[in-house]
Amino acid sequence: MRKKALSLILILMMTSGMLVSCGDENTGMVGADADETQNNLEVLDVLLTEEQYGIGVNKDDPELLKKINAFIEKGLTDGTYEEITGHYFDKNQAPVPVYSAKLSDYSDQLVVATTGDFAPFDYDEGDAYYGIDKELIKAIADSMGKELVLVNVNFDMLFLTVAQKKCDACIAGITIREDREKYVDFSVPYYHAGQSVALKKNDNAFSEAKTKEDVEKALLELDTTKTIGVEGQTSGEDYLSGKDKGGFPGVKCNVETFTTLEEALVALNNDEIDYVLGDEACLKYMIAKEFSDEN
Repeated sequence: MRKKALSLILILMMTSGMLVSCGDENTGMVGADADETQNNLEVLDVLLTEEQYGIGVNKDDPELLKKINAFIEKGLTDGTYEEITGHYFDKNQAPVPVYSAKLSDYSDQLVVATTGDFAPFDYDEGDAYYGIDKELIKAIADSMGKELVLVNVNFDMLFLTVAQKKCDACIAGITIREDREKYVDFSVPYYHAGQSVALKKNDNAFSEAKTKEDVEKALLELDTTKTIGVEGQTSGEDYLSGKDKGGFPGVKCNVETFTTLEEALVALNNDEIDYVLGDEACLKYMIAKEFSDEN
């Protein structure tokens, strides 16, 4: 899926910086001092998968795909993308709200499907839309001189919504995968991501796990008395079921799927499940913002 090696290099360089910014020394919580915030939950600093996020585009609109690719590749080199991500990973900056235009047959519009539940990439507060993905797609629409219309759907309906031409594109922290390419054409990648494990701080099942192999060994040792939560229809669910191309055979413990990653974290915080598997950056951001002792 990579059209230019330079794009991948830049993604990796920026992601490294962003993940450091939301690691132990900086939780990534906007407007908060990480050193002053204590969380009941934590995230293992080990990536179990290697993923690339892309924008899904209607297969019958190659011109739109071309324009989106051009904007992403330019944005990765001219500082545009770095500025957007800084709104979420730099505690001295604040997210910029995005507002959706009303769908109209009389305006030149870019209609995009999102989910609204995948912070810091895609989340909503009232009629204001927030997230790295929301700011990115707004910048893309502006560059084309189009009004942006955002349509919230469940994650598992994103690709069909675009394939049925109800929307022009979809963006919501979407991992580029072959099965999804049946429905949409993906843009060049704009973010390098990976799955990680969230757990209670007093849990010691992974206390000796320092590498991917260590974490996978600990996961395989979990029996049916343990339950891992995961957002349904995601790369995390594929990983736990043994469908990930990385070769992990799948867990033997219980797996409970949730509509959103946040719902899974709530269940973990309430001792209803034992672990959560999800995107590392999202887990750290949500935990810092929603599940600290200060909240």
